[in-house]
Amino acid sequence: MANKLTVPTEVPTIDPDTNRYIQPHDPRKSQGGSGSPSSSGSSGSSGASGSPNYSIDYNDERFVEVESDKQQALADVENTYGGMISETDKYYQAQIDASKDWANTQQQLQQERTDFTIEQIEQQKEQANKDYTKEQAGAYVDWQKQSNKYGVNAEQMASNGLTNTGFSESSQVSMYNTYQNRVAIARESYNNAVLNYNNAIKDAQLQNNSALAEIAYKSLQQQLELSLEGFQYKNQLVTEQLNKKMEVDNTYYNRYQDVLNQMNTENALAEEIRQYNENMQFQKEQLKEEIRQFEQSYALQVKQYEESIRQFNAEMERLKAKDAQEYALEIQRLELQKQQMEQQKREAEREYQLRLQQLQEQQKQFDKEYELKQKQYNAQQKQYDREYKLKKDGETSVDVPTFSSYESASAYMKEQGVATGDGGLMTKSEWSRRKGSGSKSAEVAYSSYAEYLNAFVDWRMSNPQ
Repeated sequence: MANKLTVPTEVPTIDPDTNRYIQPHDPRKSQGGSGSPSSSGSSGSSGASGSPNYSIDYNDERFVEVESDKQQALADVENTYGGMISETDKYYQAQIDASKDWANTQQQLQQERTDFTIEQIEQQKEQANKDYTKEQAGAYVDWQKQSNKYGVNAEQMASNGLTNTGFSESSQVSMYNTYQNRVAIARESYNNAVLNYNNAIKDAQLQNNSALAEIAYKSLQQQLELSLEGFQYKNQLVTEQLNKKMEVDNTYYNRYQDVLNQMNTENALAEEIRQYNENMQFQKEQLKEEIRQFEQSYALQVKQYEESIRQFNAEMERLKAKDAQEYALEIQRLELQKQQMEQQKREAEREYQLRLQQLQEQQKQFDKEYELKQKQYNAQQKQYDREYKLKKDGETSVDVPTFSSYESASAYMKEQGVATGDGGLMTKSEWSRRKGSGSKSAEVAYSSYAEYLNAFVDWRMSNPQ
């Protein structure tokens, strides 16, 4: 009997330079050489020992696709965050410029208000000067009227007989003093008013300077706050951009590893298939040789039987020719041996037919097992492809349709290369019979046959062998 098939328990990874198994490749820990994605092995070539060389081809279109998708994702991140960062700079600069414009406008308005206030005070000063001049002139005119010797006062004093008297002289002095007092009071009022107006102007100027300084301070403070806020937000965007790039790098590193694992898994499956086919071919050759040797041995045995029978016949004829009565017992003994030999020949022929049938059945079983194994390998490869596609698309489960009949479920599994096998999918009648018998098996724990069907298909799709 041929050696038992050995199935690898771990996924092999082979260094394309040394032809030795190595740990799965990590592109982030190696640069160039056989560990670099840019290098490639010649997958499927034969090594010095005659065993296949399952090297990783880093120019495989799946690696190229992962790298292309990664660069596109990084470009999308760069475009998105680059635009946001640029717009942030523009936005906060516009806010700072608006703050400066506001300060300029407010300072201009404040200066205009102050200038208007000072202008009003200057107008009031000018009016006070006019009033002072007018009062001074009025006092002088009044004094001249009162002191005129031809005026009304002189006539009244004359009519009263007071002209050239002491009273007249006293009246002149009194009127002049009154004039001087009015002028002095007017001058003092004017000077006080001018002082107050000048103080008001100075106060307005001081208040203006304070208001301008406050406007400048508020504007500068707002500009500093906007600059700080803009810096913090820009720094946040830069950090997010870096995190996004790292996330993209990790995502596509995992995809890269998925491709690598997929290829290692494919290599492992290819090696398993190679070993199985090689072992199966060896068993077939052994069986073929066993049949050839058996037929050769049988043919020789038949030839020996026939030769013995021929010799028996020849000896009996020789004895009969001499004296059949004398040699009757000897002839009878030879006839019996001949019959026994013929019986042994018939038994040998039956054994030959039986053994030949067994060997032919064994050969058919080999062929059947080989065909089933190839279907299982095909189903396993399809499962690997489905799992890789799920990882690539970021999904977690296979999209398996639902079933309500044995025929639809069985047809779907056969279409996917998954055979039910012995003790596999039960028909509805078998499932109902077991459920009705009170069986505690897991297969009949479902509430309906359809639920059992879908659970079974899900399980077989995940375990196609």
